[in-house]
Amino acid sequence: MFRRAQSQRLTKKALLFVIVFILIPMLIIFWFASGRASLAIKLQVGKALSELNKQNHATMDRVMDAVDQKLVTIMSSELMQQWKDDNAINTEQRVQKYIATEKVLANYSSSVKYSLFVLTKQPADYYFAPSTDVSGSGVFFVQDMEGKAWQQQAAEADGRGLVAFIEKFGFNPNSQKTIAYLRAVTNLSDRGETISILAATEIENLLLAEMKSIELPERTRVFLTDSGGAVLVGSDPGELSFSMPESGEELLPNVWVTNSHMYVYHDSPSYENRLVYEIPLSSLLGSYNDVQEIIQISAICYFVVILFFLFYLSKSVLRPMVKLASLTRSYVPGKEMARAPEEGRKDEIGISYRYFYMMTERLNQLVKEKYVMEIKQKESELILMHSQITPHLLYNTLDSVYWYGIRGGVPEVSDMVRDLSTMLRIGLSRGKEIITIREELNHVEAYLHLQEKRYNHSFHFHIHVEEGIEGCLLPKVIIQPLVENSILHGIGKMDGEGELWIGIRVSDGNLLITVEDNGFRPLDLEKIHALLSGTADPDKGFGIRNVHKRIQLRFGDAYGLTYSVRDEGGTKVIIRLPVNRAEDEIAAYTG
Repeated sequence: MFRRAQSQRLTKKALLFVIVFILIPMLIIFWFASGRASLAIKLQVGKALSELNKQNHATMDRVMDAVDQKLVTIMSSELMQQWKDDNAINTEQRVQKYIATEKVLANYSSSVKYSLFVLTKQPADYYFAPSTDVSGSGVFFVQDMEGKAWQQQAAEADGRGLVAFIEKFGFNPNSQKTIAYLRAVTNLSDRGETISILAATEIENLLLAEMKSIELPERTRVFLTDSGGAVLVGSDPGELSFSMPESGEELLPNVWVTNSHMYVYHDSPSYENRLVYEIPLSSLLGSYNDVQEIIQISAICYFVVILFFLFYLSKSVLRPMVKLASLTRSYVPGKEMARAPEEGRKDEIGISYRYFYMMTERLNQLVKEKYVMEIKQKESELILMHSQITPHLLYNTLDSVYWYGIRGGVPEVSDMVRDLSTMLRIGLSRGKEIITIREELNHVEAYLHLQEKRYNHSFHFHIHVEEGIEGCLLPKVIIQPLVENSILHGIGKMDGEGELWIGIRVSDGNLLITVEDNGFRPLDLEKIHALLSGTADPDKGFGIRNVHKRIQLRFGDAYGLTYSVRDEGGTKVIIRLPVNRAEDEIAAYTG
């Protein structure tokens, strides 16, 4: 009788819960939705169109990336560098080089045309080459860039890609415009002087094809504009410029709505352009009444399903759960439980019963295992005490080798053994995790002395510590992995020109440790960020990732490593720590 009464009370609670928290709110929601259906459609369609716009723009960026890759490939050819000096060659050689370059450009040209504008002091020597008024692509010769603003801009870009809206080459009586992607070819042997301009034109054909590949609502206009609002390519050829209307409101990020239109846009930081969809609202809300009817039918069906579900819930779920709750209350550790028939069910109820019985069995087993674990813990403590003897023997052995080297007349070996002993003594530090800045610097200096001898003094190091902070506390061995990276990937093989700087100071309540080098290898910040965030290969970058995670686990996410590129070249990493001068201050973070 008790179980049945409990089941009935739980059923009434479930019925009350369904009425108060499901049926009544849903009635309010459906009533409110009739007035908000238009907004819901706008939100749904705006979100979908925003994602479609983003993907469409990404496809266009890939078109530009493909063009850029071809330009880079052409630039990297040896033939492009041969135009840096044309004074010492005769006309026949000029013609041969011109034909070879024309052939290279023609091989890459298809729907996109590739041209090369060679800067020369004697353009008349290339009388045989047609001008841009005659030929739509190829090799052209110019004396300066003052007459063409886009050529000057490409040269000032210093080899970086530049998108420009210029007049088409060849016969162009109507002054038609084309999208051009430009790169300056620099003289690699003479301080980067510009020797020519590579231009890829008529890209708008590929971009327009990508625009038309997307199905959009009726009467939708599509524009690709530059940063100034000029239309580079669009579905309306007569539209030369486009700007977003000032009236309206932002419905979603990158979605602007007025009384008559929805504007969906996306900006490309790589090529500084914007893709805009201008969609009439009448095209989006034409099926509004159909949606209203669907909502009403769905509501009725939903209420019917809720009633059937409530009946099923009472019979198949609530009563077995009440019984399981009763078994839970009656369980005593060590007591064998009687098996219920619900254990044989194949659904979640049966799983709950089976896992409950498994839990009770496991708890009984844990009581028995507790005594065994206590014995093993005592054995582990004895093993730990024994293991502490090993570092002591290692220090004594290294000390003996050091004095043997002194007596044997090999002081360099003795110095290396002493530095190694210092590193091991501080690195192990009798199990301590927190040491002073002074001890950490002793550890780093010992490591640097060893590496100086290993790399035959190919680098120099400088250490500066702000006065009065040598006694501050920090986790041990956090500077050495960063120094090791600087040597291995930066200054280890610079034949005496390598420089390493270590600076420690206090700023704004933080302890800042800076490790800088003048290594020649470029720093991949994206790869470093992936290593620090844990998204990269776990087998790579273990040293810096270990230091970063140790700091954040102890002090929080506000602290850790920050990488940047030095203005003079090389790598700069900053370790950010709280200023701790006593053990109890560190305990406040871990407590």
